[in-house]
Amino acid sequence: MKNLIYSCISIFIFIANGLTASLLPPRKSTYHIAPPSWYLGYANPHLEIILHAESINLYNIALNPYPGVVLDSVAQSANRHVCYLQLNIQPTAQPGFLEFTVTPKEKRSKAQSAYTIKYELKQRRNKEAQAPGLTPNDVTYLIFPDRFCNGESDNDNADVQYKVRADRGGLKSRHGGDLAGVRSKLDYLKELGITAIWLNPVQTNDQPEESFHGYAITDNYEIDPRFGSNKEYVDLVMDMRKRNMKMIMDIIPNHVGYKHWMNQYYDTGWFNYKDTYVQTNFRAPTAADPYAAPSERNLNTDGWFVATMPDYNQKNPHIATYLDQLYLWWIEYANLSGYRIDTYPYPDQSYMNHLMELLLGEYPHLTIYGEAWVQHTTTQATFVKNNIKGFEANRLPGVTDFSMCWAFQEACSKPFGWTEGLNRVYITQSEDFLYQDPSKNCTFLDNHDISRFYSMANEDIDAWKRGVTLLLTTRGLPCIYYGTEILMTGKTDKSDAYVRFDFPGGWSGDPVNKFTPKGRTSKENEAWKWMQTLNKARTSMPALGTGKTTQYSGINGVYAYFRYTDNQKVMVVLSQNDQPQDIALSRFAEMTQGYSKMRNIHTGEITPIGTSLKVAAKGSYVFELIK
Repeated sequence: MKNLIYSCISIFIFIANGLTASLLPPRKSTYHIAPPSWYLGYANPHLEIILHAESINLYNIALNPYPGVVLDSVAQSANRHVCYLQLNIQPTAQPGFLEFTVTPKEKRSKAQSAYTIKYELKQRRNKEAQAPGLTPNDVTYLIFPDRFCNGESDNDNADVQYKVRADRGGLKSRHGGDLAGVRSKLDYLKELGITAIWLNPVQTNDQPEESFHGYAITDNYEIDPRFGSNKEYVDLVMDMRKRNMKMIMDIIPNHVGYKHWMNQYYDTGWFNYKDTYVQTNFRAPTAADPYAAPSERNLNTDGWFVATMPDYNQKNPHIATYLDQLYLWWIEYANLSGYRIDTYPYPDQSYMNHLMELLLGEYPHLTIYGEAWVQHTTTQATFVKNNIKGFEANRLPGVTDFSMCWAFQEACSKPFGWTEGLNRVYITQSEDFLYQDPSKNCTFLDNHDISRFYSMANEDIDAWKRGVTLLLTTRGLPCIYYGTEILMTGKTDKSDAYVRFDFPGGWSGDPVNKFTPKGRTSKENEAWKWMQTLNKARTSMPALGTGKTTQYSGINGVYAYFRYTDNQKVMVVLSQNDQPQDIALSRFAEMTQGYSKMRNIHTGEITPIGTSLKVAAKGSYVFELIK
């Protein structure tokens, strides 16, 4: 009898628990909203919220009355767990919280009880504070966040679904670098002369295999907890602003990680080739090739980048709107200064032109450059605002200038010739007529995907100085890859991971700390000082950033050019010769006329402008001309 009573009680408790569970609204963690909040004051009054919640098709959704905001419609997707809330936000709307009431359509359904979702509307920043972009006098520093500095060890193995533990011994493992580490080195970067930071993606990359690189995002609106939090990201930007530094965010409108919730609960048409994996052919030139087969051109944009990165279909209106709102949101939320766009040739190009118009319409000073990893200047130029007939519609302001990168590398790794060595830079600069504004291109010597520059320069410090001088005295938005200043080495022959080593001194217990002069070798300090001098010259001398250029073709291993404004003139002389030589200054008389002296920016030495200039073997010189 006693056992029977216990059994009846247990059954009652089980039934009661089940009834309780069926009546409870879902916890916030059981639904997902994108965007997570919104800002008032955009030109487009329409906002589309994607709501992902269990069996949302079994619910009615209504907006509680809110002045200036109307819920135009609730559109159900083909997926029963996803719907679209389409709102109209009038100029009269004020900041506050919208309330959506979610109620079951039928009493006897699998739906839970009614619940409320609060949604915040915020006010945009005033126009003076909106997205101050980069100028050519800025110097950007590219950081691979996982490998730069571990400022907070407690987040190394943060609570994510796929617990890939930190392991500094693994080339492709997470090593623990984070936002706190970047924040702790802002004074180091400021001393180096850096004015902007570009971080490889820091949004959540929660995947069971290699994702330390950041390009397989699984939540576009959240910072990966192993890097920190959204608040820490905003705090980092605020600290940078106090130092007059700007933040560039790395974005990926082409693809996401396959563990992204949108890939798990997808609507029809969100992704290309969703049911059958098809890889891109990586043929970016097909976008401009007049003879390209349509199938090849389409495969370039519609195929997946890799099997673990589903390819967004930007032709789908919901995806287009999702991406539009995503990139507007981050600018406002984090007070960004610009975007670097990953794999720019691979999304739908008509959509990308639309995105450029949208972002620059709302933030006219925003810096945007897209990764166009191609081999030729002409192909590269077709992706940006250009002067090429037939491609006038392209709206991207600038590219990551691989053509100039290849030229810089050749100038420091190959012998001088009619079109080789330093003359490759001369020729590449001569092609700037293809761009509407080449100063908006991001110039660089290396990055996270290609061999490190010091290795490409055959670990010759004179060649390294030549490359750094070219980078920081030619047109464009110069960008330095972390560790270049201390002569870090590595080639991609075996793996990209070999160019993503930890910065020595960024982890507690590192045997050396190269963030300090004492931790660096004499050669490393020599390199660091050389770069610092040029960085500060770039940021303080208008001629080097926004000035005009006059160049002279390379002769006898020597290449020279001038950067100048109405009030300032700089002469750059670079030699690939193994022996010192005297060069006649009469060749440059049209540019030196009216000036009597020159100041070496590295040594501070002031000398008269004579008839000739003694150039050391493999020498690099930057002179400010003085009247």
